[in-house]
Amino acid sequence: MGGKILDKLLINRINYQLYKNDLLSERQYVFTPQRNTTDAAMEAKSFIKPILENRGLVIMTSLDVQKAFDSASRPAILQGLRDFSSPRNLYILSKEFFSNRKAVINTKTFITERHITKGCPQGSCSGPGFWNILYNSLLTLEINSRSRSIAFADDIIILTRGETVTGA
Repeated sequence: MGGKILDKLLINRINYQLYKNDLLSERQYVFTPQRNTTDAAMEAKSFIKPILENRGLVIMTSLDVQKAFDSASRPAILQGLRDFSSPRNLYILSKEFFSNRKAVINTKTFITERHITKGCPQGSCSGPGFWNILYNSLLTLEINSRSRSIAFADDIIILTRGETVTGA
């Protein structure tokens, strides 16, 4: 119970700092206040519609990160906190939160423990917030002036305005 409370307090404090200072990309539409997948779809539509109305071409690339929360890089999350100039106490608490974690399987016949060295804890309150920190560097990349990336949780689409081909 105490761990869940600390988990919630930690991510609430980190999110407060991130949103107060407008540090996270506006291209993430899930795990953020007052935004959802419908907003992501509307953003995609606003990019695509004028291109199609002018008989242009749009290329859409869709990426889904498999086992996103299980494979999240803890060092990259901590680097993200450093990049955001997160207060030292929040950085240290986050680092401790990730350290010495283990998974335990307990059956009637055996108990197995395994140390977990990557990923966000399953069912944690902080997982989505830590994911946003991790994914933010990808969302802030400027691919080129003709492209836009849009993320919803661990899914990302990249929309690119193609070159219009005229008749020969």
